[in-house]
Amino acid sequence: MICPVCGNKTKSGNTTCPFCGSAIELSEAAAGPPEVGHRIINIEQGRPLVETALKKMENELLRARAEQVRVVTLIHGYGSSGKGGKIRTECRKILDYLVQQKTVNSVIPGETFRKRNGSGKALLQRYPKLEQRCLSDFSNPGITIVVLS
Repeated sequence: MICPVCGNKTKSGNTTCPFCGSAIELSEAAAGPPEVGHRIINIEQGRPLVETALKKMENELLRARAEQVRVVTLIHGYGSSGKGGKIRTECRKILDYLVQQKTVNSVIPGETFRKRNGSGKALLQRYPKLEQRCLSDFSNPGITIVVLS
């Protein structure tokens, strides 16, 4: 089954998505992937080493592209230092490189993701249903929005 909120694959019969925590109704899951093609990827889960988190990000972005996901919410955390953690810093360096290489269309840092202005507004105009899926992402420095399409 595919979660209608985040687009991640879940085990058949699940009533709650293990990725985003959303309730799954069987009729919604049977409908297939969400129109937006949105997925949440949590690379900080389990407190991995930086290298492990970055490898997971790379693999999950490749998988998302292969499955025609358009928008990814990448959860990397902010770090406990109060100025951003190593995973966040290195993750964004790689994402900036991928934008330059045209492997990724665009990247929106969570702290600048707003629904009323800037690149966040443009993204929501392009994918209006994404607003409901990204409610906790607005102004969140622990995430980065990655546009693959």
